[in-house]
Amino acid sequence: MARIVLERFLQEKEQAIPSKTLINSMLRDPSQIPDGVLANQVYQCTVNDCCYGPLVDCIKHAIGHEHEVLLREMLLEKNLSFIAVEGHIIHWIESKASFGDESSHQAYLQDQFWSYWNRFGPGLVIYWYGFIEELDCHRERGILLKDCFPTDIVTLRHSMAQR
Repeated sequence: MARIVLERFLQEKEQAIPSKTLINSMLRDPSQIPDGVLANQVYQCTVNDCCYGPLVDCIKHAIGHEHEVLLREMLLEKNLSFIAVEGHIIHWIESKASFGDESSHQAYLQDQFWSYWNRFGPGLVIYWYGFIEELDCHRERGILLKDCFPTDIVTLRHSMAQR
């Protein structure tokens, strides 16, 4: 709502459509808004935003970091570097402390996962809060999805001992 009000305010003031860069800059730093009352209202909206505000960003960042530390501890405890999960070799693991919905997963595929796959080979994405099962459709190409650290892993050490 603050974005829309700010856009309209600037549009009337400048008689032109403001750029997204300018709007985003003013939303991040409301002191740039030339009207003091509006600047304060935009600041209040941003601070109290329960979905995208700075407090929510801090919480999301902390939860994400917590899950990365948890994953690192699990890997170190088991002394793992490369593993096989459900018959697939895994060279990298990405920890996502979120639910894997279609839109965020497609963005992650484009921005992160395929580039990891190109650099390191097959990998595993752990969506700690679950994911839509239909999104786990790239296994044969080398990207697996799970909602927890796999318990059915096979290591090189493990497979050599069985021989």
